Amino acid sequence: MKRHWLGFMLSMITPMIILNGHRMPGRWGRTTIPLPPGQHHLHVHLPYVLPSQIGPADLTVWLQPGMALEVEYRAPMWAYSRGALGPAPQPWNGKGCMIALLVVAGGGLALLLVLIVAMALSLG
Repeated sequence: MKRHWLGFMLSMITPMIILNGHRMPGRWGRTTIPLPPGQHHLHVHLPYVLPSQIGPADLTVWLQPGMALEVEYRAPMWAYSRGALGPAPQPWNGKGCMIALLVVAGGGLALLLVLIVAMALSLG
């Protein structure tokens, strides 16, 4: 389970794994879950207040006897995006929204700085 470094606040949230309808707490990093052969449904999300789930993602896997399967969950960069779950590497969902938000915030700060400098020069 991975989170982007911009989502450092997500480190305070314990990921929730639901395997075949049974809830179990996950953790950031590698989690090993021994399973019998057959079909299994895997759901991962981050519990939150609003929305109640951040980055929900689902995957159905088929395991053969003696088979080991490694999947990767990546939490989204934008809270209202879905997570990514499947073979590694998975994409960072919500990246475009996060970039747009950072550009708008950076542009607003740059405009504010220009206005402050202009006011200081006009008064001086």
